Amino acid sequence: MEQKQLSFSERLRHGVWVGHRLVLVNLICFLVFLPVMTWFYLILNTYLHVGIEGGMGDVLPGLGYYAGLLLRLPPVLFYALLGGSAVLFGPFLFGLHAVMGALAQGEHVWVSDLFQQARSNAKQGVLAGFFCVIAAHLLLWNIFGGIYSYVPGISMMIYVSRWISVGLLVFLLMGLPYFFQAGVSISLPIWALVKNAAILTRVCLGRGLLLLFGIAIFWWGMLSVFPVFGLLGFPLFAMGLTALAQSVVCGPPIERYILQPARERLDS
Repeated sequence: MEQKQLSFSERLRHGVWVGHRLVLVNLICFLVFLPVMTWFYLILNTYLHVGIEGGMGDVLPGLGYYAGLLLRLPPVLFYALLGGSAVLFGPFLFGLHAVMGALAQGEHVWVSDLFQQARSNAKQGVLAGFFCVIAAHLLLWNIFGGIYSYVPGISMMIYVSRWISVGLLVFLLMGLPYFFQAGVSISLPIWALVKNAAILTRVCLGRGLLLLFGIAIFWWGMLSVFPVFGLLGFPLFAMGLTALAQSVVCGPPIERYILQPARERLDS
C-alpha cells in the first residue's frame, strides 16, 4: 500500500509536537538529574585541579552556572536533593529512553509516559543508577586523582591502572544506552540486561565509539567551548537529543539481536 505523503504544514505540526515533547521531558529530567550532575561537576573539577600539574580552570562553565545556584542552598537541603536525585537517576533514565525511543520510531507519546516508565523500571533503575554514580565516581577518582607514588614499579602499576580505568569508563558509557534501551523494550532481569548490554557493546564496538565520540563533542562544545549555548541547551534539549541519538543508533542492534530472537522463540 502506498504511504500517504504529508504536506508541509502537517510535517511542521508534527515537528513542533515532537519538539514540544522533547523539551518538556528534557526539562523534567534536568530538574531530576541536576543535583547528581552538580556532584560530578564538583568532583571532576576537584580531581582536575589536583591531578593536573598547574591545575585547570572551570572545565564545564555551562554546567557550573546551574551548579552554583544549587550550591547556594543550605548544605542539608542540598544533600537531601542529592540523595533524592541519586535514587531517581536510574528510573528516570529508563523513562527518558522510553520516550525518546518512541519518538525515534514515530510513535505517539505523552509526557506522563516518562513517569510511567520510571515507575515500571523503578527497582532496576535504582540499582543501575547507584551503580552508575558510584562506578563513575571511582573511575574518575582513579583517572584524575587516585594514589601517587615515586617508587618506579608502583608508579608504573598506578599508570597502567589509570588507563584501565579510562577503558572501563569508555566501555561503561558505550554500554549504558543498550542497557536502558533494552530495559524499556523487553522485560528482563537486571543481570540479563547487563549481560546483553556488554555483548552488544563488544559486537557493535565501532558504532558505539562513533556514537560516544559524537555525544562527547556535543556535550563538550555545549558545556565548555560555548557555555552560553549550554545555558539554554542543558535544560531544554541536550539530554533529550542525546537519548534520541542513542535510540536511533542502538535500536537496530537491540531489535536484531534481542527482540527478534525473543519473538521467534515465542512463535515457535
